[in-house]
Amino acid sequence: MSAESSIQLPPDSTGKRARTIAKTIGGVEVHQEVNVLGSPRFLRGAYSYSSVVVSGSTAAGYVYHSLFYPATATGLVAIRRIFIHHHTVAAAVYIEMAIYRITSVAGGTVRAVTAVNKKDTTYPNPVIDIRDTGPTVTLGTKVFNYLSPGAAADFRGIIDLRWDREDGRGDLILRPGEGIALRQEAAGDIDFRVFWTVEWEEFTGVPVVV
Repeated sequence: MSAESSIQLPPDSTGKRARTIAKTIGGVEVHQEVNVLGSPRFLRGAYSYSSVVVSGSTAAGYVYHSLFYPATATGLVAIRRIFIHHHTVAAAVYIEMAIYRITSVAGGTVRAVTAVNKKDTTYPNPVIDIRDTGPTVTLGTKVFNYLSPGAAADFRGIIDLRWDREDGRGDLILRPGEGIALRQEAAGDIDFRVFWTVEWEEFTGVPVVV
């Protein structure tokens, strides 16, 4: 686990050695301090999940996919990237689609965490709840929206959402008991085909570099 802290150094010549690069400038040896870029996050694992293809529904408010960090979890999740693929196999309706934050999820089809890709095979299994095909969710704020395809054999893809600022300030952070879901805002169409890929990190520590 990482946390902001400090150390107090004893007087010169008797304490810890500082790493430097020695250079001769103007005939005088000078030392440049070496700085190592770090992160306030202690990474537990980095993951990606590519969903199954879910067929469309005519039900308004239908949820195609969800990813939820359980309330029993002890860390944080940073969503780094979302790819959405939304296709039509025949002429369909044009409606608003949206990604929401959610605060609960139930029902639908639960997917095993063994379906999640570990970006390093030595990472532990993720602590994540993955569902699709009509889970029931409690909506929070809307994160992103787009218009579904309507013409036959049309598609909206790849919709690529990225949160990749080095300081972490742009990341979509999920705390225990929070998640995201992809939902249609009006009556949809059975000719939709919808799938997504989500990349995320699980970590402890503070979310951003301050």
